[in-house]
Amino acid sequence: MKTLELAAVKAQLGRLSWYEIPFTYKEDLRFRKYDSMANCQILHWFSSSGTTALPVIYPWTAADEEVAKLTLQKVHSSTDTPPGMTAFIIAPTGLPGMWYHMARQLRHLGLATVFPGVDSPNRILNLIAQLKPQLLISLPLVLSRLGELLTIYSRLDLEPPTTLFTGGDVLTNARRQRIEAIWGAKLQSFYGLSEVFGPLASEFGNCGEFVWQADEVFVEILDPATNQPVQEGETGVAVITTLWERPASLVRYWTGDCFRLIDWLAPGCPRFQMRGREQLRLPGLRPEFFPQDVDEVLLADPAVGTEWAIAAASDDEVLIRVETPDTIDALDWQTKNKLQSMFDLSVRLTAASLGTLDRSTPKLGISSHWSSHRDINSPVNSSERSQ
Repeated sequence: MKTLELAAVKAQLGRLSWYEIPFTYKEDLRFRKYDSMANCQILHWFSSSGTTALPVIYPWTAADEEVAKLTLQKVHSSTDTPPGMTAFIIAPTGLPGMWYHMARQLRHLGLATVFPGVDSPNRILNLIAQLKPQLLISLPLVLSRLGELLTIYSRLDLEPPTTLFTGGDVLTNARRQRIEAIWGAKLQSFYGLSEVFGPLASEFGNCGEFVWQADEVFVEILDPATNQPVQEGETGVAVITTLWERPASLVRYWTGDCFRLIDWLAPGCPRFQMRGREQLRLPGLRPEFFPQDVDEVLLADPAVGTEWAIAAASDDEVLIRVETPDTIDALDWQTKNKLQSMFDLSVRLTAASLGTLDRSTPKLGISSHWSSHRDINSPVNSSERSQ
């Protein structure tokens, strides 16, 4: 494997200054031609999850394998995953690269891995009860929903795992506390990217702060309005460049993932907090708000269930539906005040019965928490109570 310095990448791109080099976008990757790769040592073909658009198909080579192995060794050196454990990996959108690479490295570390495939939640719980894995890995919403079923059905036959890993989406602190309380295990989060591999960064101290671990992947964090680097404490879009020779090289790839920069540990190696995906900011509202902001406020209220949806928004009011076993009056009055302060608009909360909101998508975002068919002035049905 040949690793390139950033200067070598610049040299290959001609006399353009670094900030004159155009960005690569996911749309470019969707229509990338692979005819010239016939002689490359391609080991696998992968696909992104396709949760927001048409999936990206990309090749995986022996050089990619070597870089991923080195990075994943660094990532897992900070985890409590001794040999002999069984890891149960739930990938509800199939098997994109991030989950594959995590499983491969866990096997290198001496762990057995289980992939149940896309299956019903009850069958998943039955398999967990039967196999008794010590490590459970999935997206935050999936762990949250499985935990909800665990509580509803009182699965006393299920021996809970001792460790939880999550990735593929932003984990809010409030949802983390819910998941850890239900499963009785500590949860560690990772950041990865199917177009490269994953994990690329790992969380330290269960505080939502990530450290970039991939030495061969150079990161910029740019203000989307100016395309210039953000300062410490500011939020921008992660833009990455791969520094090893590969047929599917990425130069200034606009990931759409928003990082809040804490500081730089080295050039291209940030310490950061995940904020969400740029394209999933709430429509019709102020652009600096993400679905994660709403999730943090709502799930901090013990009267709110695991699911919520922004049912409608207008120029002066936002309607949010929340699942709760109680009436809407049971919610903490500060919850509504915090949301109104966040949106700078009037907020109307509507209670929905447990299990009635959409659970068809495994990721936190507009697709799972935006009901565009509901008009803000439409009547509330009998299963909902409004405040």
